[in-house]
Amino acid sequence: MKTTTHSVWIVLFLILVALMPAQAKDETVRLSYPSKVESSKGKEREKLFTPWMTSESLRTFIDDKRTKGEQIVFFEYNNSTGQSRGIFVSKLKLSGPFSRWSFTSEAAMEEKLNNEIKAGLQPAFISRNISGAYSMLFVSPQDMTAVRAQLTTLGIGEPRLKK
Repeated sequence: MKTTTHSVWIVLFLILVALMPAQAKDETVRLSYPSKVESSKGKEREKLFTPWMTSESLRTFIDDKRTKGEQIVFFEYNNSTGQSRGIFVSKLKLSGPFSRWSFTSEAAMEEKLNNEIKAGLQPAFISRNISGAYSMLFVSPQDMTAVRAQLTTLGIGEPRLKK
């Protein structure tokens, strides 16, 4: 009887130990707060935005601007019109990869946030605009300081993340 009880406890212990690493590996990041976008610098930012355009047009525009030495640092997506606009700066040259994304749901945004972080990129900003759409720019760690400096001058704070 003691041997059977002892064996049952050993089996239960081994099952618990086997399940523990699966729980410990969950490194999902959850958005705590989007970047604070200062309203006091709104008029200044408004002057710098491109006109509203389709996502495909903005993608082409980004490529054209990069060949001219300009980099997108902030953008917005309007989910009611399906159009985007961006702010470009010439003082910034990214040395690593970057990506930009827009989402209308928090769940989709968080999924992409996690995927980009796992791929080694960091969120320079995450904003949620009046239309409820999320916009995010990801850059390589070596470019983060320069990008954050540009965003700070525009009144765009860092996103705060929690695990």
